[in-house]
Amino acid sequence: MSRHLCPKAWLAALLLTLGACTPFAPPNTGPGPLPLPESYSLYPEATPIQKSRWWLSFENEELNGLMDEALKESLTLQEAWARLKQNAALYKAKGAALYPTLSGEAGAETTRRGGDDTTETTTDSVSLGLAASYEVDLWGRIRALEESERQRLLASRADVETSAMTLTGEVAETWVALVAIRNEIALVEEQMDLNKTLLTALTWRFENSLVSAVDVLRQKKVIERQLSELPSLRLQESRFENSLALLLGKPPGMAPAVGTTTLPEPGPLPPTGLPADLLAMRPDVRAAGLRLKAEEWEISAARADRLPALSITARAKYTSDGVESLFDNWLANLAGNITGPIFDAGKRKAEVERARAQAEERLATYRRTVLTALSDVENSLIGEVRQKETVAALTREIETARLTLLEAETQYTQGVSDYVNLLDELKDLQELQRKLVQEKARLVKERVALHRALGGSWSNTLTPPGEAAAPTEETEPAKGVSTAS
Repeated sequence: MSRHLCPKAWLAALLLTLGACTPFAPPNTGPGPLPLPESYSLYPEATPIQKSRWWLSFENEELNGLMDEALKESLTLQEAWARLKQNAALYKAKGAALYPTLSGEAGAETTRRGGDDTTETTTDSVSLGLAASYEVDLWGRIRALEESERQRLLASRADVETSAMTLTGEVAETWVALVAIRNEIALVEEQMDLNKTLLTALTWRFENSLVSAVDVLRQKKVIERQLSELPSLRLQESRFENSLALLLGKPPGMAPAVGTTTLPEPGPLPPTGLPADLLAMRPDVRAAGLRLKAEEWEISAARADRLPALSITARAKYTSDGVESLFDNWLANLAGNITGPIFDAGKRKAEVERARAQAEERLATYRRTVLTALSDVENSLIGEVRQKETVAALTREIETARLTLLEAETQYTQGVSDYVNLLDELKDLQELQRKLVQEKARLVKERVALHRALGGSWSNTLTPPGEAAAPTEETEPAKGVSTAS
């Protein structure tokens, strides 16, 4: 081996050795201990979490169709997919720094010298070459930046799933509200028909001097009050229809017709699993944890940036005074440069401190997100139980109100009491009937809120229309991944 090859061999060995080092990789310690309860307060038994699409439990084909359309056409979800594409491109760009860059160059030049015809000369030159540059990742700075961007990409995928969870919950709640308000409108119209019938009977009795004019006026007032309530109810109906259209990515008035007339029964409670399961089943919790990991890798990159950097450049170039002899003259150059900070007024140290502070913020955000998820589940469980009790008590109250109305009607017919008592009992029953519709709708919404709070793995399989599966935390993307582009 010649002496000229020895330095190159030593340089190659050194680069291979140092390039494999990542001394500033963050320790795999996780977010630290979290105050997670062992079980939920109302349901201590550990059961597996439902993985299928939760709205199927309502067994309503119309709702299923609305959900399918929303997951395909929702503009909010399309925004989330677009953000995922952006993060995929950023991840690819960060990974490209691990490889050399190669560029081509070509040029032609004509030079004229002299001041008169006897001394004037013209020189032509043509050049063609390649240039390459490469930064050796001595301390793992570039790999840390790439890993940080990979974690953000996975977090962006979790954001898509969070958007899908939120979207399906909003579609279900809006659909329930629309069905409920239509039931309430139908009930008010039915009550008005009954009140008009009573008004006709009272008018006949008044004409025969059996009741006073005040009784007739009171009954008219009840009908007028119900007539004044109908516009407000129909306004709510229109707003729910427009809200549903917006969730489906359609202009007002273009949402699919909702023909369901009966609110679904919630059925048995879904399996809740353990509180610790939320760390994996809630996509917003996963996203917060992934962004925490990204910031930890940013700390590693900032620390590595305080050390010297080694870059290598290579150039090969052909030059000649004509194209026909271009490849007769060539020049090759290989150079290595080491640069390191000597004085930067604390700039790089401040960047490390900033990255650490950012990680502290992400840690607090992660813990807050976990506690919020636990609170959501607890509130939904307690809310559904209490709402069921409310519906049951209200149902019993309505039965009692019916019996009271029958008794008041009997006493009025027999002349024992006046019409005021009968009218009060009638109004009370009709108000309770409307309230029951509202409380049943709240019960269904509590079930929807519980499904949203529990999360689930069904969103892992979501893909943009016409594209392959996007990356998840379990199946990380390769460099240059196109699944999210």
